[in-house]
Amino acid sequence: MKPPNDFRKPQIAHILFATDLSENANQAFGYAVSLAESCRADITVLHVFDKLPPNTELLLVAFLGYGDVTEMRGKSETDLIDRIRSSITQFCTLAAEQVPTCPLLLREVIVETGNPADRILFHAETGTYDMLVMGNKGMGLIQSALMGSISRKVLKDSPIPVLVVPMPEAVGNK
Repeated sequence: MKPPNDFRKPQIAHILFATDLSENANQAFGYAVSLAESCRADITVLHVFDKLPPNTELLLVAFLGYGDVTEMRGKSETDLIDRIRSSITQFCTLAAEQVPTCPLLLREVIVETGNPADRILFHAETGTYDMLVMGNKGMGLIQSALMGSISRKVLKDSPIPVLVVPMPEAVGNK
């Protein structure tokens, strides 16, 4: 197969990694790091949280080391955002130490509130990103049809290429 005359290898210099702080996001982060290493790209990490549902509050309590949900709710949104940003930065530093051949170039950590799909798309549209990497919760067909899917909306509407990493269990079930 001969490449067309206008064939150009895309330059990937800046990756937007969207995370929901789940285990699957950690799996997707591995792909973002691998891609960044291959392309010598920087990574910007984005975490967006909507009004926190109870299960997310429990995840954040564990992730941020609060004693319980009541203690976390007592903190201001700014404090919560700062703690999430600090925890993500620390996670990225530890991940980089585990892969000494990869100089992880963490450009920025963005933590904000809002509709996750809308905010991810906003950053994809307005930022200087060449690619977006994110995990997929791997919902079943019925759940996905009823609840919608952040990754599906982002994949459908993103102006930049998107790599959606499936949950590890979903890979083995195909």
